[in-house]
Amino acid sequence: MLAFYDQDESEFYGLCVADLLRSRPGMRRVHEFGAGSGHAMIDVIRRVGFRGMMHGFELDERSATSARELIARSGLAGRYQVCHGDFFADLDPGDDRECVVANPPYLPLLDDRPGFPHLSGGHSGSTISKRILSAGFGTVLLMISSYADPCSVLEHARDRGYVLTGWMVLPLKMGEFTRRPAVLRRINAMALAGTAFVAGDKYLLAGGVWDRAAEGSHDQSALLSHVMSSFGTDEADGVPGVIAAPEAG
Repeated sequence: MLAFYDQDESEFYGLCVADLLRSRPGMRRVHEFGAGSGHAMIDVIRRVGFRGMMHGFELDERSATSARELIARSGLAGRYQVCHGDFFADLDPGDDRECVVANPPYLPLLDDRPGFPHLSGGHSGSTISKRILSAGFGTVLLMISSYADPCSVLEHARDRGYVLTGWMVLPLKMGEFTRRPAVLRRINAMALAGTAFVAGDKYLLAGGVWDRAAEGSHDQSALLSHVMSSFGTDEADGVPGVIAAPEAG
């Protein structure tokens, strides 16, 4: 089975990555967790004119093959490579870990062997996100969901020495897998426990950028945590579109 694809989510992820690369024109090597079909990053590389190397990892063999074929047809083989493998197991210990971008699985599931493991983020939906934040990269761009214990992800990043330097948030409608009974039951239980935040069938997806040793940068974790945890309350007031971090200063 080819990797899961959601157009709205993928486009927002691409927007976040493009914004990061535009703001860091000197970036030369970017690792990608979960390349999927390769469409999102191909579009980003073309749009931004990224001249460095994007090194993607994709666990699904068919998806990795499809991505490599698409990259070859796009003429971007010199700037984008996708390997079939486990991001965590196959990272070279001696590799320069300048930056990683990721839209990881974040469905919260109690089942240790779910029927769709490629979308499972563990019991709270945040397991893989926290592993990425523990992988030792200088800069991390990570998508986090309001129904996958987002406040604990933000706290984990702070504990690992990261400063949240930028973010964007978009309200999205729950998709096919999120609406499945086992997932909805878990999200509802987490909402009662104060670790998931939804408004009917909508949730927030945030693209955050974390940096190590970001001297002089104001950590925006508390603000993003407030935005995510307010969703579904009167204070959120509907969240009509993309919300971005306020300008520093």
